[in-house]
Amino acid sequence: MKYSFYIGCLIPAREPGYESVIRKVLPSLGFELEDLKGANCCAPFSIQSLDYYGWLALAARNLSLAEKIGKPLLTICDDCYESFSMANKILKEDKEAKDRINFMLSEIGEEFKGSIEVKHVLEVLHEDMNLIKKNLTNPLDRLKVGAHPGCHLVRPKAIHTRIRLAFDIMDDLVSALGAEAVDYPEKAMCCGGPLRGVNDDISRRISREKLLALKTARVDCVATVCPFCFRQFDTGQIELRRYFNEEYRLPVVHYMELLGKAIGVKFTDDELADHRIPVRKIISSAIE
Repeated sequence: MKYSFYIGCLIPAREPGYESVIRKVLPSLGFELEDLKGANCCAPFSIQSLDYYGWLALAARNLSLAEKIGKPLLTICDDCYESFSMANKILKEDKEAKDRINFMLSEIGEEFKGSIEVKHVLEVLHEDMNLIKKNLTNPLDRLKVGAHPGCHLVRPKAIHTRIRLAFDIMDDLVSALGAEAVDYPEKAMCCGGPLRGVNDDISRRISREKLLALKTARVDCVATVCPFCFRQFDTGQIELRRYFNEEYRLPVVHYMELLGKAIGVKFTDDELADHRIPVRKIISSAIE
């Protein structure tokens, strides 16, 4: 239960309330987290396509920081998980790439050794479901949840061999809280977020199709494990109202918020202030 911990860029910069939630919930379950001090951006998919070795070097630097701690690297963002998992696998298997990256890292006194594994919090929780069951004090009975794990937990398949069934895994974790995991046809569909800034119109239309499917499925809320997907669905609903004159008012919650409520963790209003669509109805009993 001890991990080197990577919080990422988006969460502390734009969702500070969520960071506070995470730092309450995970220790409540017995997680011991040691932050990567001086960490840089994970260098997500956009960097990979622009500068392959630049991406590997940035990801490898963070991995080397985790290696110094000597514990698996725990991520709470799908993009970070994808970037670190890919870099870790490539550098462990490709000696030429590893040598090149270590030559670059040597200029700042770092070295990638390939001695740790990368874990997503969803994967870790699913590996020990009894951890949730033992701490469950407030089952989320009658709550209908539409789960959205996000693309980068399962893609590319050549890299993500352990968590390939992320959609089923997240449904299991929702059910473990006592809630109903509602199936819907577009569950494996992207949120549209990666197209932001590339083609905003297509990005909006993808999220619109997904939200419409969730609304049709009559869920009480959407649960995500990716901070970027969260913003696409939560803040994105306000944008859809402006562009399509459609009102969804569908609460979007982080799975960790549902987990916190189910195990009796209390949140402040400030910790929920990042939500543009109100969620008090969903997790009201967890608010101090």
